[in-house]
Amino acid sequence: MRRFILAAILAALGVALLATSASAIEHHFVVKMHYISSHQAGQNAFVRKDRLVNFYHHQNQVGRDRWKCGAVKGHPGRLKCKGLIHLNGEKCGKGYIRVRGDIHRNDSRLDVRGGSRQFDGVAGKVSWKGVRLYFDLVR
Repeated sequence: MRRFILAAILAALGVALLATSASAIEHHFVVKMHYISSHQAGQNAFVRKDRLVNFYHHQNQVGRDRWKCGAVKGHPGRLKCKGLIHLNGEKCGKGYIRVRGDIHRNDSRLDVRGGSRQFDGVAGKVSWKGVRLYFDLVR
Protein backbone atom coordinates (compact mmCIF):
# COMPACT_ATOMS: atom_id res chain seq x y z
CA MET A 1 0.00 0.00 0.00
CA ARG A 2 2.87 2.36 0.83
CA ARG A 3 4.44 1.74 -2.58
CA PHE A 4 1.17 2.61 -4.31
CA ILE A 5 0.84 5.88 -2.36
CA LEU A 6 4.47 6.79 -3.10
CA ALA A 7 4.00 6.04 -6.81
CA ALA A 8 0.81 8.15 -6.90
CA ILE A 9 2.57 11.11 -5.21
CA LEU A 10 5.52 10.91 -7.61
CA ALA A 11 3.16 10.74 -10.61
CA ALA A 12 1.21 13.79 -9.36
CA LEU A 13 4.43 15.76 -8.87
CA GLY A 14 5.60 14.81 -12.36
CA VAL A 15 2.33 15.97 -13.92
CA ALA A 16 2.45 19.24 -11.94
CA LEU A 17 6.03 19.89 -13.06
CA LEU A 18 5.13 19.32 -16.72
CA ALA A 19 2.07 21.58 -16.46
CA THR A 20 4.04 24.50 -14.99
CA SER A 21 6.83 24.28 -17.55
CA ALA A 22 4.37 24.05 -20.45
CA SER A 23 2.67 27.34 -19.56
CA ALA A 24 5.85 29.33 -18.92
CA ILE A 25 6.80 31.67 -21.76
CA GLU A 26 9.08 34.65 -22.03
CA HIS A 27 7.12 37.87 -22.29
CA HIS A 28 9.86 40.12 -23.70
CA PHE A 29 12.28 38.79 -26.30
CA VAL A 30 13.94 39.63 -29.62
CA VAL A 31 14.44 37.47 -32.71
CA LYS A 32 16.19 38.17 -35.98
CA MET A 33 14.50 37.64 -39.35
CA HIS A 34 16.34 35.97 -42.24
CA TYR A 35 14.60 36.58 -45.55
CA ILE A 36 13.37 33.47 -47.40
CA SER A 37 11.02 34.68 -50.14
CA SER A 38 8.40 37.22 -51.18
CA HIS A 39 5.93 37.66 -53.99
CA GLN A 40 3.31 40.09 -55.26
CA ALA A 41 -0.22 39.46 -53.93
CA GLY A 42 -2.48 41.69 -55.95
CA GLN A 43 -1.82 45.16 -57.27
CA ASN A 44 -0.74 46.88 -54.04
CA ALA A 45 0.18 44.00 -51.72
CA PHE A 46 2.97 41.53 -51.10
CA VAL A 47 3.62 38.37 -49.09
CA ARG A 48 6.94 37.84 -47.30
CA LYS A 49 8.34 34.77 -45.54
CA ASP A 50 11.24 34.72 -43.08
CA ARG A 51 13.16 32.28 -40.96
CA LEU A 52 13.46 33.46 -37.35
CA VAL A 53 16.73 32.91 -35.53
CA ASN A 54 17.96 33.57 -32.02
CA PHE A 55 19.21 37.15 -31.92
CA TYR A 56 22.40 36.24 -30.04
CA HIS A 57 23.10 32.84 -31.65
CA HIS A 58 22.30 33.16 -35.36
CA GLN A 59 22.67 29.42 -36.05
CA ASN A 60 19.68 28.51 -33.85
CA GLN A 61 16.38 28.71 -35.73
CA VAL A 62 13.55 29.55 -33.34
CA GLY A 63 10.68 29.74 -35.84
CA ARG A 64 9.32 31.22 -39.04
CA ASP A 65 6.88 33.91 -40.09
CA ARG A 66 4.62 34.91 -42.97
CA TRP A 67 3.47 38.48 -43.59
CA LYS A 68 0.91 39.94 -45.96
CA CYS A 69 1.09 43.71 -46.33
CA GLY A 70 -0.75 46.11 -48.57
CA ALA A 71 -0.89 49.84 -49.18
CA VAL A 72 -3.54 51.89 -47.35
CA LYS A 73 -5.55 54.12 -49.71
CA GLY A 74 -5.22 57.81 -48.93
CA HIS A 75 -2.21 57.30 -46.65
CA PRO A 76 1.04 57.21 -48.64
CA GLY A 77 3.86 55.37 -46.92
CA ARG A 78 1.54 53.34 -44.67
CA LEU A 79 1.11 49.56 -44.91
CA LYS A 80 -1.66 47.46 -43.42
CA CYS A 81 -0.08 44.16 -42.38
CA LYS A 82 -1.11 40.89 -40.84
CA GLY A 83 1.26 38.12 -39.88
CA LEU A 84 1.45 34.62 -38.55
CA ILE A 85 4.53 33.87 -36.46
CA HIS A 86 5.42 30.28 -35.56
CA LEU A 87 7.86 29.71 -32.70
CA ASN A 88 9.26 26.23 -32.15
CA GLY A 89 9.84 26.42 -28.39
CA GLU A 90 13.62 26.64 -28.48
CA LYS A 91 13.84 30.17 -27.11
CA CYS A 92 10.57 31.58 -25.86
CA GLY A 93 7.59 29.28 -26.23
CA LYS A 94 5.95 26.95 -28.70
CA GLY A 95 2.99 27.86 -30.88
CA TYR A 96 1.61 30.46 -33.25
CA ILE A 97 1.15 34.20 -32.69
CA ARG A 98 -1.22 36.21 -34.91
CA VAL A 99 -0.49 39.93 -35.39
CA ARG A 100 -2.21 42.75 -37.29
CA GLY A 101 -1.84 46.50 -37.68
CA ASP A 102 -0.56 49.46 -39.68
CA ILE A 103 3.11 50.27 -40.02
CA HIS A 104 4.75 53.41 -41.34
CA ARG A 105 8.04 55.25 -41.00
CA ASN A 106 7.72 56.29 -37.33
CA ASP A 107 5.61 53.45 -35.97
CA SER A 108 6.15 49.77 -36.72
CA ARG A 109 4.19 48.25 -33.83
CA LEU A 110 1.65 45.55 -34.58
CA ASP A 111 -1.07 44.31 -32.23
CA VAL A 112 -0.99 40.69 -31.10
CA ARG A 113 -4.41 39.20 -31.83
CA GLY A 114 -3.97 35.84 -30.10
CA GLY A 115 -2.12 32.61 -30.50
CA SER A 116 -2.09 28.88 -30.00
CA ARG A 117 -0.50 26.34 -27.66
CA GLN A 118 1.64 28.22 -25.13
CA PHE A 119 0.59 31.55 -26.67
CA ASP A 120 -3.14 30.88 -26.27
CA GLY A 121 -4.78 34.02 -24.89
CA VAL A 122 -1.77 36.33 -25.23
CA ALA A 123 -2.01 39.98 -26.20
CA GLY A 124 0.56 42.72 -26.59
CA LYS A 125 2.73 44.26 -29.26
CA VAL A 126 5.29 43.11 -31.81
CA SER A 127 7.64 45.78 -33.17
CA TRP A 128 9.24 45.31 -36.57
CA LYS A 129 12.53 47.23 -36.78
CA GLY A 130 14.79 46.37 -39.70
CA VAL A 131 15.56 42.66 -39.42
CA ARG A 132 14.48 42.41 -35.76
CA LEU A 133 11.17 41.51 -34.19
CA TYR A 134 10.67 42.75 -30.62
CA PHE A 135 7.97 40.90 -28.68
CA ASP A 136 6.16 42.46 -25.71
CA LEU A 137 3.49 39.94 -24.63
CA VAL A 138 1.02 39.77 -21.75
CA ARG A 139 -1.28 36.96 -20.75
